[in-house]
Amino acid sequence: MKDKDVPQPGNPTFLSDLAFLTGITQHLNTLNLQLQGQKQVITLMYNCIKSFKCKLSLWAKQLAAGNLAHLSSLQVVSEVEAQRLKDNEDVVSELLAEFDRRFQEFKDLEPQFALFATPFAVDAESISEEVQMELLNLQCDTVLKQKYTDVGVPEFHTFLSREKYPKLVSAAAEIMAMFGSTYVCEQFFSSMKINKSAL
Repeated sequence: MKDKDVPQPGNPTFLSDLAFLTGITQHLNTLNLQLQGQKQVITLMYNCIKSFKCKLSLWAKQLAAGNLAHLSSLQVVSEVEAQRLKDNEDVVSELLAEFDRRFQEFKDLEPQFALFATPFAVDAESISEEVQMELLNLQCDTVLKQKYTDVGVPEFHTFLSREKYPKLVSAAAEIMAMFGSTYVCEQFFSSMKINKSAL
């Protein structure tokens, strides 16, 4: 502001690492924003996580090939050493392994998530035998199929008859009850804090 020169970092290794960190952090921030919101169902959130894991795998392969297409901040650096790219690839691979480790339980729930999110596309033979008959009845119901197209998940499950589809309704309730994040809870506490204030 006073027209004085400010020393700029000139170490190319430092600049490369900073650019890489900036790019990865930007992608993580985008993922974080996708996971927030009021009407986030666990299945939608898990889709975001799966998508991000696929992106991490792609970035690791691209970094190994010297392709910086999806790390725009790293493209700005004039020269990135081959060893830095290898180190960056290792970091992305470690991040992918950490995502796999942390979300292993969700991977085990994928069949239940598929039944909840895409009931008309699920193969009846791939699910529990106790739900198969209800699922087949549902898949052949053209009115409910149209309702699913019109309203989507999770609202669709409110239109299922408890008498006709008790096991599917129960399975949907289990999925709906899963908290994917603390966002709604934190929002509720913020509202309570406002209510309990001097205002």
